[in-house]
Amino acid sequence: MTTLEKPDDGSWSEPESAANEDNKPIYPYNNATVTESGHTFEMDDTPHRERVRLQHRSGTFIEMHPNGDEVHKVYGDGYEITIKNKNVLIEGMCNIEIRGNANINVLKELNLKVGSDFNLEVGGNMTARVHGSKGFKVMSDSDITLHSDPTLGGALRLNTGTNLNLTGDLHVGGIITADIINADSRLSTGPLGGVSAGKNGFTSALGGLSLGIPTPALPIAVPGSIFTVGPINSATAVLAPTGTFGIMDAVLMTDVINTTIFDGHIHIAPMGPTSPPLARMF
Repeated sequence: MTTLEKPDDGSWSEPESAANEDNKPIYPYNNATVTESGHTFEMDDTPHRERVRLQHRSGTFIEMHPNGDEVHKVYGDGYEITIKNKNVLIEGMCNIEIRGNANINVLKELNLKVGSDFNLEVGGNMTARVHGSKGFKVMSDSDITLHSDPTLGGALRLNTGTNLNLTGDLHVGGIITADIINADSRLSTGPLGGVSAGKNGFTSALGGLSLGIPTPALPIAVPGSIFTVGPINSATAVLAPTGTFGIMDAVLMTDVINTTIFDGHIHIAPMGPTSPPLARMF
């Protein structure tokens, strides 16, 4: 009796027939019919080894074992056609192993329901195409994790025709690189974070720039304005055609208007007006 080779994971194997080399049928309990070409039909009543076996000369057979197990083995292609409905109930575990390719074609609706965990492992590439509307929903408060192994240099890419819409927060532990980032309200960073500008700097058509912790003292910037509750530090220069200052502390400072007034001013003295200062403003 030849049995199916046991899979590597040991999930299942074909049960051995009760009529093996050590337990041959006993006369007269075994009633067998053998045709000229080699077809056989056995109804074996051997005590404790009762079985029924129908076998084709090619080796294809159906056998019912003493404990109620049934083995259906096809030495060739197998076909099963049901004209109307078909229902399958399996009370225990179900193991399916396909050692070649598999094609499943459902012409209408397919519903898949899993009562517990659903684990999917793909050894190669995976492609999913949806031609109609689609949706992915988790009906619980559990998180969803999409993991691309960083140790292998993997990346996660989301390609959309128009927009990627998030109704919640987006937390990024690394860097966000984008051609354009649009925010309806504001773009915020953590207490130790910051925002870096590209070669064109920060440009704004409808809003200005507010820097600092949002308080009544830090209003929302208006177009063309910069609001900050802290200092503005520059290693070279801060350029503006006009300026309004409250308290200002400067080591070296010069401007066109004040320099002109200082360099050209005179004083009225008893001996007549003085000349402009000989030492010009630095």
